[in-house]
Amino acid sequence: MTITNCRRCGQPCQGRPPSNPNARPFQHALEGLCANCVVTEMLKNTEPISFLLAESGPSSLLLPFIQEQYGEILKAGDSELKLEEINWQIVVNQWGLPFPKRRAHSSPA
Repeated sequence: MTITNCRRCGQPCQGRPPSNPNARPFQHALEGLCANCVVTEMLKNTEPISFLLAESGPSSLLLPFIQEQYGEILKAGDSELKLEEINWQIVVNQWGLPFPKRRAHSSPA
């Protein structure tokens, strides 16, 4: 396990190789993002959630029943990300930060 800085928010985060290739919706350190930024990216890019949050704003993510339901999504997908790793206040506070461009993956020769 290594400590690196998140490519989006700059906060330290733990990087480690994915331990479950079937994990959905997340594998650890996806694209060098911390847990909070990975969650934000997923929420901003998944319809219809993205539309609802665009209309209502991210503050609804602070409601306990919303967080509990998100935890159920993580469990159902056998996600490597655990609900306890998400700081919802940080997700809301950093909602407007831009995302870095995706890294190019080298293809095997």
